[in-house]
Amino acid sequence: MENQEGTQQPHLVLANKLFLLTHPDVQDIEKVRLKEEVLTTIKSDDMVPLYETLVAESLLVKDQSLLDSMRSKNEDELKKLDE
Repeated sequence: MENQEGTQQPHLVLANKLFLLTHPDVQDIEKVRLKEEVLTTIKSDDMVPLYETLVAESLLVKDQSLLDSMRSKNEDELKKLDE
């Protein structure tokens, strides 16, 4: 099933990784890898609300500069859409 990741919808893959991050039976070393993958996805799509939620749940460590950068990109995109 691990090789099927490329054939699944990206948001379903992300949802599965988020589920595994909170699952008690997943080993800590696996959770480190999952956190890195989730953070990469969050950064690539500027997912501010998800990032803030994961920080609030202590699943990720808050990086204020990253948060500010993603917010700025989102605001720029909203301005483009408004025009």
